[in-house]
Amino acid sequence: MKKRVFRETDGIRGKVGVEPLTEESVEKLGRAIGRYFEGGRVLIGRDSRESGEWINAKLTAGLVNSGCEVWEIENVTTPSVAYLTRNEDVMGGVMVTASHNPADENGIKVFDESGNKLSDDEELKIEALFFEDKTGDEGGNVEKKPDLINDYVLAVRGAADLQGLKICIDSAAGGAWGLAERIFSEAGAEVEEIGPKPDGRNINKECGATYPERLAKAMKEKRADLGVALDGDADRLIIVDDEGVIWDGDRIVATLALALKEEGKLAQNTVVMTEYSNLGAVRYLEEQGIKVVKVLNGDRTVAKKCMEIGAVLGGELAGHIIYLPWLNSSDGIYAAFWLLAIVKRAGKKLSELKPKYNNLPSKQWAVEVSEKRPLEEIEGWEDEFLKQREVLGDEGRVFARYSGTEDKLRILVEASDAVKMERVGEILSAIIEKEIGAGD
Repeated sequence: MKKRVFRETDGIRGKVGVEPLTEESVEKLGRAIGRYFEGGRVLIGRDSRESGEWINAKLTAGLVNSGCEVWEIENVTTPSVAYLTRNEDVMGGVMVTASHNPADENGIKVFDESGNKLSDDEELKIEALFFEDKTGDEGGNVEKKPDLINDYVLAVRGAADLQGLKICIDSAAGGAWGLAERIFSEAGAEVEEIGPKPDGRNINKECGATYPERLAKAMKEKRADLGVALDGDADRLIIVDDEGVIWDGDRIVATLALALKEEGKLAQNTVVMTEYSNLGAVRYLEEQGIKVVKVLNGDRTVAKKCMEIGAVLGGELAGHIIYLPWLNSSDGIYAAFWLLAIVKRAGKKLSELKPKYNNLPSKQWAVEVSEKRPLEEIEGWEDEFLKQREVLGDEGRVFARYSGTEDKLRILVEASDAVKMERVGEILSAIIEKEIGAGD
């Protein structure tokens, strides 16, 4: 059954004020989620978006109407909500966020009592309750629980002593503002937040993990040991090393995998990555004797595959890092903490620990589409796709899939020859624009 409210990946997401993110529908969603959790205790948090306040209020009203006891922790990160949902006496958790998307968008992520993002089948059950929409007797209640975040802070900062390290943070004017700085400071590091202060409208705006150039520039001036760039809800991490070089998620995963392998803790001697991971990183890990298993996309999919095969580590190019002994979803703050612990233990600069590989030239085309028609049904696509794959041969690859959160087809092309890469991408994106492009 196709989902109508939830997206293909990562919960609900869309433009604020457009279905399903209208006041009426958000309250209905609250009722549906409350009924799914059978009127039990539910924890709810939100990032710094201006719209988060009313969405949080409407969701809470719906949850209460379904008989839930609601614990509100307000402006926090998605990973902290996942962690607290797993470790507190609650039946589920809800996070109001659109992650790395701009301020005029928002969304809803739902976690089960173990801190797992809901499966497709579970989201479909909530959708069925949403369209059924039975009102309750308002038998629930709301309790403010801002101090719960202290449990998350203590758990993260206990992972390592960071005395003597200097860190720059760009929290993307999001949910990690103040929280990340507090955690690293309490662990003994010298910390400076270089990102803008949240005003409700500037989340992810030319800052954070989607714009690491800001942090890279600051790192060259601050001479810190490591730069941490988070996205709006802090489930993504991009790193800038002591030389001002930006590290993507692939390089972070490679560094963590090598550290775990050295310690004998890399379960199954395997990491899980996605089809968007650069071929250079994949080949490097395989040369180090580490098996790479690929999935399509999304930290939920990465985590699921890790659990299926008994792996503990996985991640995405975009900066979602999964470490199952910590969480079954990604946590940018924890992953950064872990990297800093490796740096301190090694007694070296982060730049000296950089995995020695070069990325293949890579580019992604994100073509806006009017519909998500199966690719095999698009005239000319299949033959041209196979032809261009042959053009690339063993020295590159091409991959295409529809976005799980936006109306776009993403076409990824990698090749040792950058000119060839551009030509392949332009040819394939032109077919999509002609046949199902959104136009103006």
